[in-house]
Amino acid sequence: MNARTARQVLRAYRPSGEDDDEREVVAALKIAAKTPALEADFRNQLAFDRLLAQTLETALPEEMAASFEEVARRLEGKRSRKFTFRDPAMLAVGLAFLMLVGLLAWIFLGKMGSFAGMQEAIELAQQGDKAGPAQFQPIETKAAALTDWFVVQDFDGFVVPRGMESAPVLGARTFKYDDMPVAVAAIAKPKSLWYVFEANPFGISLSPGEWKIVEYGQQNKRALGVTQVGAMAFVIVLREGGKADLQKYLDSLSHTP
Repeated sequence: MNARTARQVLRAYRPSGEDDDEREVVAALKIAAKTPALEADFRNQLAFDRLLAQTLETALPEEMAASFEEVARRLEGKRSRKFTFRDPAMLAVGLAFLMLVGLLAWIFLGKMGSFAGMQEAIELAQQGDKAGPAQFQPIETKAAALTDWFVVQDFDGFVVPRGMESAPVLGARTFKYDDMPVAVAAIAKPKSLWYVFEANPFGISLSPGEWKIVEYGQQNKRALGVTQVGAMAFVIVLREGGKADLQKYLDSLSHTP
């Protein structure tokens, strides 16, 4: 079993421990224990599952609870007749269910600061963090000028978000994450690493100009921002500073002529 298979197995893991004796789960847990990024991903998943359980135990807002009770009363009084899709009571049940799903999604995503592809972006950055200066090709140029350099390195599609084109580059490199090519640029100001890769294989789908910011790492936390430019995902990881510093930098881009 490899790390990719272990990740798939652990995504179905039940935090109650009912699966602990399953052969595939045992193997996946052993691989996770030897793979820091996968172990961190698994711990975040367990935290999310526990949050889900706690949220489901939380009382619904009074307005929504009242609407459910009203639907229940209508159904109780109409048991004798056959329901159809156009039945007002059934439509009310469907609407209430959609409201509940929307509420839970808002609670989960809001509390976890999560987005599709978050764990993949963090794991990719953690792998990139391991690279030393010797693994970068020294280059002194502007970020926008790297597009042609990466084409020579067999990476087509290097892009940077609007307002970041003039950032001073110190070096660049490419590597593979889960057999997918990744372009990396070391930036002098702000001191950071920029990653560019195809968004779709990692499940990342963000609106134009939309940024998602998270922190990763237990001891030395780092701020990571993700956006999408066309078909490519763009990740910035600050080498110095936290989420507030990253947000301040991104806010300054909106004032760039």
